Amino acid sequence: MFIAKAVAVTLLAGSFGGLTSPPSGDATAYEKQTHLEAKRVACMMERGLDYVASPEPRYTWQPGEQERLAGDLEALREYRAKYGFGVWSPNVYPKDKVVNPVQHENPNNKMLMSLSAGQLKKWRAADDACFSQAVKEVLGKTVTSQEDYYDQLEAAVDKSLSVLDQDKQLVQLGKQFAMCLGVGETRPTALDGLSHTKIVRQASDVAKKTWKGELPKEAEGKTVIFRPNLKPAQARPYLDKEIKAALRDLECGKAFYPAYLPKAVEITSRVYQEFGREGAAQAVPSRIYGKLV
Repeated sequence: MFIAKAVAVTLLAGSFGGLTSPPSGDATAYEKQTHLEAKRVACMMERGLDYVASPEPRYTWQPGEQERLAGDLEALREYRAKYGFGVWSPNVYPKDKVVNPVQHENPNNKMLMSLSAGQLKKWRAADDACFSQAVKEVLGKTVTSQEDYYDQLEAAVDKSLSVLDQDKQLVQLGKQFAMCLGVGETRPTALDGLSHTKIVRQASDVAKKTWKGELPKEAEGKTVIFRPNLKPAQARPYLDKEIKAALRDLECGKAFYPAYLPKAVEITSRVYQEFGREGAAQAVPSRIYGKLV
């Protein structure tokens, strides 16, 4: 289970003719992140609290992933024919790193679990203050907490991507895409991920039916999305349907995606780099799950 924010971030970005290497600027953005973490460590030490620097690992690109972000139809088709949108495939292929990448474990987790409720509250308050201070010093941005930082990041991407809804070429292609899908929504930014979010919602509904105990309450402005815990054989029929939906979506969007994705990836990467983070693929989950709210 995980919680998605109410504000949608977005995958995508540019006018690369083809994304054959990570977006330029990602290396510099990562340096900012490591610098920010160092500032955070120093601030916590001044307060007499422990904190181990925990920058996100450099992103590892999967085979064909950069081509998909560039709107390469063959790469998109190859992925979707096996994994669909990537919703049910983690259950069907539990050992496949393409859909089940190795998760980064925060080195502070063990220490945090040893704290009492009161100590943990004090630690989190200090960490938010130190994080905010580090963001101001390294990025020149004013945030009140880590949550506020991510809210601002997502809002900035959303605002920047809105220009694509006025792109005459994309607007026309969006109308054709929507007509093929049989939906009334024609905005380019809304069409991207529309079929994907439908599958996520369906999977969450399936997971709720098998949830044991009381369902978690939703915080204001957020929605709880459940990830199904089904065995491969149980999830396979759902993936088969997802693959059909994903391939139909691609067929309807075969003119749309090659025009839209490069521009969207460029925009998103630029905003992410401004916030000291790698872009493109990093933004995918926030964009998709944000649209569920």
